[in-house]
Amino acid sequence: MITLSCKKEGCLDDTATNYDPEAKTSDGSCIYPEPDPREPYLGTYTVLDTFLVLGAFDHATTYTLNITTGGTSSDTLLLKNLWGDGDDYYCGMNGTGFTVFYQQVDGPYYTTGTGDLANSAITYSTSGDVYVHNGIGTKD
Repeated sequence: MITLSCKKEGCLDDTATNYDPEAKTSDGSCIYPEPDPREPYLGTYTVLDTFLVLGAFDHATTYTLNITTGGTSSDTLLLKNLWGDGDDYYCGMNGTGFTVFYQQVDGPYYTTGTGDLANSAITYSTSGDVYVHNGIGTKD
């Protein structure tokens, strides 16, 4: 009498996308998810924002900005509380740079802008009909 023992092969690493809980031996087939390139830029930033109206200084304020993926695609971020106004705005990433998409901000007003997220810091300039926001800050 001959007894054969068959051990199911598969991926034994539960962090892999093809983890097989029924596998008894590893066959080296584990596949891992690609890291999210936005990960280094996500988090909370303390930002100093200067506000200009018709080219003249109006005021400056320090606020907390939270950057998340917001369920967006791999090249997009959600800027939560941009300018400290409680509203959220979408931007597209290109390396460490970003572009604030043309979006409605208040009533008939729209904004657009550019910025950079490098070395745990943020800088941006956004503008609309008669105003400009310039911000600089660091990741908490």
